[in-house]
Amino acid sequence: MKTQSIFIRILEFLEEKVAYLEELLSKKDHSLSSKFERESKLISARHKGFSITGKKHLSVIQSRENLVIVSPSGGGKTSSVIFPSCFNIESSMIINDPSGEISTTKNYFLSRGFKVKTLDFGNKESSIYYNPLKRISSHADVMKVASMLVRATTKKDEMDFWNNKSVDLIGMFINFILENEDPKHQNLANVFYLLEILQGEPETIDRLFSEKASDTLFQKYKSLLGNSENTRSSIISSAQASLSFIGNDPILSDITSTDTFDFASLRKEKTVLFLRCPLGDMSYYSTILSIFFEQFFSYVFSSLPKDEDDDIFILMDELSSLYLPNLSNIISNSRKFRTPILGVLQSENQLYQNYGEYNAKTILNNANTKVYFTGLTDESQHLEKTLGRYEYIDEKGATRTRALMTSDEIRTMPKDSILVIPSGMRPIKAKVTPHYKQKKLMKFLAMDAPIKSNDEDTEHNISHSVHYINFNKQNNNHEEE
Repeated sequence: MKTQSIFIRILEFLEEKVAYLEELLSKKDHSLSSKFERESKLISARHKGFSITGKKHLSVIQSRENLVIVSPSGGGKTSSVIFPSCFNIESSMIINDPSGEISTTKNYFLSRGFKVKTLDFGNKESSIYYNPLKRISSHADVMKVASMLVRATTKKDEMDFWNNKSVDLIGMFINFILENEDPKHQNLANVFYLLEILQGEPETIDRLFSEKASDTLFQKYKSLLGNSENTRSSIISSAQASLSFIGNDPILSDITSTDTFDFASLRKEKTVLFLRCPLGDMSYYSTILSIFFEQFFSYVFSSLPKDEDDDIFILMDELSSLYLPNLSNIISNSRKFRTPILGVLQSENQLYQNYGEYNAKTILNNANTKVYFTGLTDESQHLEKTLGRYEYIDEKGATRTRALMTSDEIRTMPKDSILVIPSGMRPIKAKVTPHYKQKKLMKFLAMDAPIKSNDEDTEHNISHSVHYINFNKQNNNHEEE
């Protein structure tokens, strides 16, 4: 390993000298002003963090400062950044993998001794189970889940009276189920079931709450009934619409009916968790994925990791498909909790649209390394200003000033070129090498599953199904009393 490290250092030194000679031959006197930084100031083939060029990577410490990739669709970020990152990182990972393309690294991870799990909302046969209600520990957790469910069916910044009351109603039923029902009934499918009963047979819910609800919940329930019939019906309908994607989907109802994964395992042993959903239904599943990430970060931020605890790397492909209300706070504090985040965007505008200007700027400012691929439009203009200007002497001896790269030059960069903007450092212009042009990485991708593996997904392939609350039994008990 020592010989390999020395060889890598020599190669990187030679690459820098070649780049320096190219700069001299360009006849640009960068010493007067802006210039590009050497790659070795930031990345190296020896580092074990997020990949930047496919062959060179951030260190783990630098990765903890977070990374944002901005690339149009088809720009090459999966082959040049995500795949190489998977093969390079030696810690636990959560990988948002809507298409299932990145899951092809599974055998490689198994061969390296990782445990491999998949949360697949479209296929329960190969999935672990995830129940958001099992991870609730406070009233604030309840309301956060309820709010995220309602927001998914609400246009941005349009949380009106009906939506706020829907949040209260969903939160009330979640609290009721957690306080009164058997653990097998504590899931979102039963929350939807209660809403349906309330809409069609309100007297059944009246009896249920009068017998079992706490005084506080019973008061909330009576407050709801105090609204006019039309108002009450509209609130219930709005709440039903927010949960219908689970309640009317048998597979999603089953996967969220129980819980078979412990977040703590990511700290204790090297584990990779793939998050999957049918690619054509990203918006359909984005709510449950967003709730998953919110609850994961809530767990991570509950206590500082111990020295022996593993880092947990987060690879968020299609970040714009998720809405995390606390993302600006998450990315601001993830470093101290050793949870490096790689977020992939097709445009920075997606952040501004989802989070507003203030939060979007906070998110971008707290990603201490940003990588831009070719083909961008709006970003090219502000990148021209970020790169700065330099002076040079033309052929007639006159002093000229120009941008280090113009917006048009940035927009039309070759596909194998990227701009890297690190905080507190000059920008870097680098060439990328996709995984399919690296024999070593392609061998990793073609690995067969080891005979003895750490893949325990099969342990969870027991048939689960939703246990719905049995109102007939409760009604009979009421009649006997």
